[in-house]
Amino acid sequence: MVSRNIPHEYFLLSAAREDGPVVGYIHGRPISSAIIDRNGSRYRFVGVAIRDRQGRLDVLSLRRGEWIVAPDLIYEEAA
Repeated sequence: MVSRNIPHEYFLLSAAREDGPVVGYIHGRPISSAIIDRNGSRYRFVGVAIRDRQGRLDVLSLRRGEWIVAPDLIYEEAA
């Protein structure tokens, strides 16, 4: 379910750099097994975000500690 009340920007992780091997491709772009944000926190790839028919991201399906990284990739904070 997509929330009209929660902007998806609240769930975007930006300024992250790739770290680790490529585990696949989406829209011709590589998917890194892990990323590191500007604070040095590490995240691991866990899936692809769902969009509704209008193209809105389903942020309500994210679990605690999960973030969206363009293009529609979901990364989870590594322990």
